[in-house]
Order: sequence, then structure tokens, then C-alpha cells
Amino acid sequence: MLKKTPYQPITLAFAVNYPDARHKRQWALDNSHAVQYSPDLCCLDMLPERIVPFVESGIPVRVHARYFGCELGHADKDLADSALKVHEQTLVAVKGMAEPEITVHTGLTKGCPVKEEHIIENLSRLAETADKLGMVVCLENLRKGHGADPFKIFEWARISGVRLTLDLGHALGCAAVQSNLISMPDLVDLFASHLSEVHIYGKEDEHGHHPITDINILTETLDRLMQTDCMWWTIELGDPDEAMDTRDIIEAYLES
Repeated sequence: MLKKTPYQPITLAFAVNYPDARHKRQWALDNSHAVQYSPDLCCLDMLPERIVPFVESGIPVRVHARYFGCELGHADKDLADSALKVHEQTLVAVKGMAEPEITVHTGLTKGCPVKEEHIIENLSRLAETADKLGMVVCLENLRKGHGADPFKIFEWARISGVRLTLDLGHALGCAAVQSNLISMPDLVDLFASHLSEVHIYGKEDEHGHHPITDINILTETLDRLMQTDCMWWTIELGDPDEAMDTRDIIEAYLES
């Protein structure tokens, strides 16, 4: 893996979600280099018009399919297949508008019964649909539950043909890292061959996402990320001031 060159700059995106107030959306339009947009599961028909202001402003948009209650690996095959259809609908809705990468999940809904065979089968089917549309599906790691096992996440991606979104806050809090089964830099190395996106912020706990206050805690991990081909880093913070401050900290790291 080669280091990035000045001709391969990191894209630092801000996160925008469908319930955000109008002033937050305008702030993102005024200040974003790029946007990660999380759609409304109940109004996917409105997705194109909700991202068109960014597209028309020349701001790249990636879709973050954060669909609670819509489990691709549901133990009930009918519910798993219904979830697949929703994700396929999302791909079709943004084809030709958003960037051709979309992040998906398994394990967002606490207590939802899953079957590993359904996870792999539906990720594989989703990858096939995306490929036909000229798009890429990325599976994100979580902090808790079956989607928090980095080894399983990598294996499911390898078998199904999807790529990976590495959420650093989730990784920092997951059992494998907390128990020293794997270090953060080594987790980056594990994901590196399939990595298409990074979610970056300080940490996640029961109160949500927190900004970076000390970049030194993440420096070794970021150094490893700089050895990969992943060039899209989403600053996944809801508060505009925290997002701007964190971007300043990351940009200072990148310039160093």
C-alpha cells in the first residue's frame, strides 16, 4: 500500500441527516467540502430532492443508509428480503446523483434476531445490484452487537464482495479493541484491502459522538490510514462547531 500523494488528497466530509433543521442544512452547504447524507427510511422517494442542493452546489455526497429496524440479516427471511429491497431502492434513487458508494449496516437494531447466512446472502445480492448500477456497497462496523466484531465484519465483506466503512469511534469502543484482542492500527490493517470510507471523531458512548480533543490518541491509527487507498473521511459529528473544530484538528494533522 502506497502513501497518499499531493494528487490524492483526503476528502473531509460533514454528516447531514434527514431530520436536521434548515439552518444546519444551510451551514453544511456553506461549509462542507463533501457530505455524508443519512436518508429518511420512510421517505426514500424524496431522497433525490433532499441531496440535490448539495449536488447542484458541486458538493460530493455519499449516502449513509442508517436504517434502524431494517436488518439485512434478519432471522426471518421475509423481513431480511424486505430490508434488501429497501437498500436496493436507495441505490436506484441516488444513481447518477450521489457518489457511487453507499454505507450499510447489520446490527443497528438492538435485540433483532439474525442469521449469518442471511447477512452474507443479502450483502452478496446487494453487491451484485450495486455492481450493475456502477456503484459500491460498504459495510460499517458497529460498537456493540454482532456488527461490532471486526473479524466477522471483514469476513462478511470478503465473502460477499462488499467493501468496508471503518467507524473509528465504534472501533475504539468495541469489545475486541477494549480487550486488546486487536489494536486500532492493526484493525486498520485488517480492513485496509477493502476500505472505502472512514468515520472519524473522538469517541462514541451512550451519549453519542464526541469531538476530537487530543489528536495524539489517534495519530498512530491515522498514520496507518494514510497508508491505505481510502481517501474519504467523514467527520461524523452533529454539532456544527464541534465538526468545524474537529476538521481544523484533522487538517493540521494532515498538513504535518
